[in-house]
Amino acid sequence: MLSRVPSRTNGGFTLIEVILVIAIIAVVVTGATFGLGAITRTRLRSSAFKVMSAAQFAYNRSLTQGTTTRLRFDFEKDTMAIEETLTPVTLATNEQLDDEDGQAVDPWDLARARLEEPLTPVKPTSPFQPISNQSGKVIERYTAKPIGDAISVHALITPHETDIRTDGEGSVYFFPGGLTEHAVIQLSDSSDTVYSIEIHPLTGNARIHNFAYEPLDELDDEGEVEDTL
Repeated sequence: MLSRVPSRTNGGFTLIEVILVIAIIAVVVTGATFGLGAITRTRLRSSAFKVMSAAQFAYNRSLTQGTTTRLRFDFEKDTMAIEETLTPVTLATNEQLDDEDGQAVDPWDLARARLEEPLTPVKPTSPFQPISNQSGKVIERYTAKPIGDAISVHALITPHETDIRTDGEGSVYFFPGGLTEHAVIQLSDSSDTVYSIEIHPLTGNARIHNFAYEPLDELDDEGEVEDTL
């Protein structure tokens, strides 16, 4: 009678098998990392173009309607809104307001407040309102909306604020007659990659930099989009 020879089973992995498993895991993780990075950069780039388009709209709006228009950014909510006012405004700097928030000021309200309470620091309210149609109904698309999916407002650089803004609320202004501020809006994603949108002070056109750009000199050319990716 023949007896069965028990089969030999291998209860562990060989060194080659372990190396192969590690190599496969490394490839999968690397591919996932690059894939995620590409997705976040695409979102960041899309949000930068969104801001650029909003700046061009605000510029054209102020030019054609004769209003002072602004892009208002909320750092806590990571939103952007387009607002305007028919009232003539000047920009009060941090020193003029004795406050950390530079803002748009109605000069008539400012003068009246100084006459009524000359010893009280003046902090006037903003005259800006949401953009509305001819019947006075607010146009929803221009109210505060997220900058993008998982995209944050990183910093705002404007001439009317002495320091770079990184919290609270900040705005970029567009004036009747085709003038605006030389401003930079920086956006960031979950990987801390930063894109910067630089707005030209004479045309409202923008240039996109794929890094945390801070202006040292005035722009030399107009309407250019620069992205080396």
